Amino acid sequence: MPSKRQFIRTTAGCAFAAAAVLGLGGFSFPQPNVPGPPPPPQPSVTEPPSVPRARALTADEIRKRGLDKYIDMSRQKETPPTLADASQGKLAGNILAPAKRPSKVSAGRFASGCWYLEAGYGAANITGTASHTWCGDGSWVTYTSASCTGSTSWPTYRYESCQNNQSYGVGWNIWDVTDRWRFCTSYNPYTGACSARINPWQQNRYGANGQVWLLGWGG
Repeated sequence: MPSKRQFIRTTAGCAFAAAAVLGLGGFSFPQPNVPGPPPPPQPSVTEPPSVPRARALTADEIRKRGLDKYIDMSRQKETPPTLADASQGKLAGNILAPAKRPSKVSAGRFASGCWYLEAGYGAANITGTASHTWCGDGSWVTYTSASCTGSTSWPTYRYESCQNNQSYGVGWNIWDVTDRWRFCTSYNPYTGACSARINPWQQNRYGANGQVWLLGWGG
């Protein structure tokens, strides 16, 4: 068995080692490098908008929405909308030029109808949606309605606003709508400040017989 003197030396050595550790602030293992949160994805406004969803409204839908007073229901027909991308300068000769309905004119020579289109801007974690409804008698636009909204799904993104800029429309052969969205892409949740934004937009032209032309888009 160890002598009393050896026991005292051992105890003193342990106490000294403990004091040294405490004096150095304690022993700690090296901490691994913990990666920070990934940077937010960068939205792009260089890609053309996706093909919109468009369809003709049924007679029941027209009546339920109160649109039957804007068209001749005896000539109502579900004419499928036609979609054309004219944003790259193509099909320029096929786009209707604005023309105002004369004060005295007979009814359009085509069937009456109403149509609905949903279009918008989409990027990673950012969505802008526009809803357009219009009616026509085949020659002249008789009703228009436009709205838009947006949303984001990234902590440093914020949807701020959207607006529909409209021209021509009722009493014309066409209806032009430009939808503009405003998104913050660098939002500080602690200060509420925004240091970067994107402003995507697109412009469509609608005809009185269900025609749709994409005239332009950008950011």
